[in-house]
Amino acid sequence: MRNSTFLITTAALAFNSLVTAEEPCDTIQSMGIIYDSKDSAVEQVKLFGMAQYQIGHVDGTDSAGKSFSDTHEEFRRVWLGGDVKFANGLLFKTVLSVTQGENAATGDQDFEFQHFRNLYLSYDLAKANPNFSGYDRFEIGYGRRSLKLADEWQRSAYLFNPVERSPFSNKLWPTDEGGSHPAGAWIRVAQGKDDFQIGLFSTSHDDTFPGWDDGTVVYSEWTHDLTDSSGLDLMEVVFSGYTQSADATEDKLARGNEWGSSAILRLHNGPWEFHSTIGGGKNSEFNNANRDGSFWGMTFMPMKWLVEDKVKFVSRYQYQHASSVEGIRLNSRYARSAGARGKADISLSGGRGDRHHNFYMGINYYFCGDNMKIVSGIDYDDIETHNGINVFKGWTASSAFRFYF
Repeated sequence: MRNSTFLITTAALAFNSLVTAEEPCDTIQSMGIIYDSKDSAVEQVKLFGMAQYQIGHVDGTDSAGKSFSDTHEEFRRVWLGGDVKFANGLLFKTVLSVTQGENAATGDQDFEFQHFRNLYLSYDLAKANPNFSGYDRFEIGYGRRSLKLADEWQRSAYLFNPVERSPFSNKLWPTDEGGSHPAGAWIRVAQGKDDFQIGLFSTSHDDTFPGWDDGTVVYSEWTHDLTDSSGLDLMEVVFSGYTQSADATEDKLARGNEWGSSAILRLHNGPWEFHSTIGGGKNSEFNNANRDGSFWGMTFMPMKWLVEDKVKFVSRYQYQHASSVEGIRLNSRYARSAGARGKADISLSGGRGDRHHNFYMGINYYFCGDNMKIVSGIDYDDIETHNGINVFKGWTASSAFRFYF
C-alpha cells in the first residue's frame, strides 16, 4: 500500500501525543470559531474543515468468474466551509468539496473546487419572533442542502459509523451525478418530541448553484422521540421520502428514481446502540426494461462501546432487492474501480443485479470524539441476478482517518 500505512500510523501517533499532552480536544472542537459575540448583529463566524484519508483492499470474484484483487489509497474527502450566524436567527452556511478521491480509472487525484455541498440561508423564527416562541424551531430556508433518507445519510460523512455507507442507503440518496446536493426551499418545525420538514427542490445539475431549468423533487421528513416511554437512553423513529417529477430530457436526482422512502429506528441503551432502516422506491421509468421497476431494502446496525467514548464495535447487515434483473447497481467503491482499471470484469449485466447482501464489521478508535478518529472495517458483498449471474462476490478491508473542526 506504498506509504499509506505509515502515513496513517504517523498521524495517529502524533495526534495521540497531542491528546495526552494537554486537553486539545476542546481546542479542536472550537478552533473554527473566529468571532463570537452576543452583542452585535453578527453573532458568530465559524470556519469548517474536514479531511478523510483512506486505504482499501478488495479481493473477490468478478462477473467473468475470475479472482481479482486491488488496493487503493486516497484522500477520500476534503471539505472546506463556514457558518455565519447573525440577526438573531439567520444562518448562512456553506460547505464545498475540493476532492472526491482518486479517479477510478487512472488513479489520479485532483485538489480543486469540485462543487458546493451546502450553500444556503435559513431563518429560525422561533429565536427572533415572539409569535413563534412556543416552537423549539420554526425554520425557513433556501439554497443547496442534503436530503437525508436512510439512517447513514442522517449523519454527515465525518459522523457516520462504518468506513463507507451501505449500498442501499446510497441508492436512496437524492443527489446529482457529481454527488452534489440539490437546491430548493423548505420549512422545518420542531416542538417537543416532534420535528417535521417539507421542501421543494430542483433536479437541475450544477457544481455551484443550480437553477430551476429541469424537474422538481418534493421531500419530507418527520422525526418522533419515544425515549420517555421506552425506558431506554434513546428511542426515536424517522420517516422520510421524496417524489421526483422530470421528463426524459431533464436532469434528475438519485439516478432517476421516481420516488424513495425510508423508516428509521434508533435504540440506545448503555453501551449498546442499534440503528435500522427499511425502505424502498422505484427506478426511473426511462431506464431500459431490465433496469426499471421497484426496489426495496433494509439495514440493521448493532454497535457497542467497548471502551466508553474511545473504542466502538460496529456491525451492519444490508439486503436489497429489485423487481428487474439489473435494478441494483454495484456500489462497491473498490470493486468498481478495479473494473475501471481493467483488473476485474464487471461488465456482464452492466455491473448490476437484482439481489444484494452486504455484511460489515469494524472497530473505531476515537481520539477526540467524532472530531478525530480512525474507522476500520471489513465488508463482504454478494450481488447477483435471479438467473444466476454473479456480478461481484468478495471482501473489502478498509481504514480511514477522519478529522474535522
